[in-house]
Amino acid sequence: MTQPTNTVTRSPFLQSLYDERHELEAFIERTVAGAMTGGTDGARRDLSQTEQETLTRTRTRIGQLDDQIQPLEEFEQLRSAGDASARNHPVRPTPAAQPGAGEGRTALGMRVETRVHNYRTRGECIVDQLRAAPQNLGGQSDQAARERLLSAGVIYAGISDADIAVARANARDAANRLAQDPTQARVTQVTGDTPGILPVPIIGEVMNDVDAARPFIDSLGAKGLAFTGETFKRPVITQHSAVGKQTTQATTTGVGTQKLVIGSVTFTKETWGGYLDVSRQDIDWTSPAAWDAILNDLQEQYALQTENAAADAFAAAVVASVEVVGAAGIPGGGDLKAWITALYGAAALAYTGGGRLPDKIWASLDMWSGLGPLIESQVSTNQQPGSSSVGSFTGDLLKLPRVVVPSFPNGTLIIGVSRWSEVYEERIGLLTAVLPSVFGVQVAYGGYVAYNTLKAGAFAKVVNIAA
Repeated sequence: MTQPTNTVTRSPFLQSLYDERHELEAFIERTVAGAMTGGTDGARRDLSQTEQETLTRTRTRIGQLDDQIQPLEEFEQLRSAGDASARNHPVRPTPAAQPGAGEGRTALGMRVETRVHNYRTRGECIVDQLRAAPQNLGGQSDQAARERLLSAGVIYAGISDADIAVARANARDAANRLAQDPTQARVTQVTGDTPGILPVPIIGEVMNDVDAARPFIDSLGAKGLAFTGETFKRPVITQHSAVGKQTTQATTTGVGTQKLVIGSVTFTKETWGGYLDVSRQDIDWTSPAAWDAILNDLQEQYALQTENAAADAFAAAVVASVEVVGAAGIPGGGDLKAWITALYGAAALAYTGGGRLPDKIWASLDMWSGLGPLIESQVSTNQQPGSSSVGSFTGDLLKLPRVVVPSFPNGTLIIGVSRWSEVYEERIGLLTAVLPSVFGVQVAYGGYVAYNTLKAGAFAKVVNIAA
């Protein structure tokens, strides 16, 4: 949105539109900045589907604000031009002092006192302000009205700079006289006397305490689910063919022979979603609009619940484990060497079961907070067992990406080959239906999710039984 080139005073409503627009721009910048450093090892990551949908709605709202701002900005420019024209109204010359005339005296030497005009009602003052305004601002250029306003210390539209100084001086004199008059009772107006006109503004965006990131699903990469059927199968080799060394020429002696057996792992599609009946009044009368808050919350809850379901099923499927030796106390207790030894043992199990070296480590929240200080203590001595930060869940351990999964059960630390666990997803997205009989709208958001572990032996847990 192009800003005005000249300085104008914005109305409170126009300023509120600009404030909301700036907040939306800041929200977009924060979201993009988070994606720039939110990937593995602080690298750039793709925007999640939730973030993309939120940014689309944010851009739409900015367009709606611009449609309101443009005509109001043009009106403010016109009003500013009118004020500038009014300032060209010729200043009334001040009569020069005549010889022999002193302060407060006429040319004949008679002493006079400036008569202060006291307005009995606010309405009288408003009428004079309308009369005193120049004709190009809809007034009558009434000289007598201007004199009364100046003597009372009131500034009117189109007033000159010189008359502004006169009005302010008269206002100060009136205040001093009032303060020195013992017969005048002082009345102080406070906000408690005007509760009916005190606004209660709603400032800024709706604060949310939900982390809708999906670290576990993002670590695997959700695959598309746009195909028919309630279930589907993933083929997995359960028995390989055999190869052996021939011991006698022209015979099969020693040569291997075994069937190649291909089994399957079944994935079941699950439907996740939520809905809400929203009154039309809640949509039209709230600020910020309740509609945006409801849609954002439904999307975030969908992301959170599907992440938890997939992560919990994965953690339950992993049964192989290696115990940490000599690490008593809370998870992460003991020395780092004991944990590294156990991780290498678990990595060996994962390689044996999956035929690949491990490529990721998944940790529960308490394991992240327990191992973090041990890693930091070694970094301070120029050792590099990994990286960790209290300000980010991203990091690494033994040069493998370490993924913190807040929904994991306490004490969970898993190492393995990520290709042997899969998640599939197809988002239905937003559905709405008008409810005319109750003046409302029903809104729903959901999607289909399927997840399973193809080979549980490709993963192993590191457990601390003494914890």
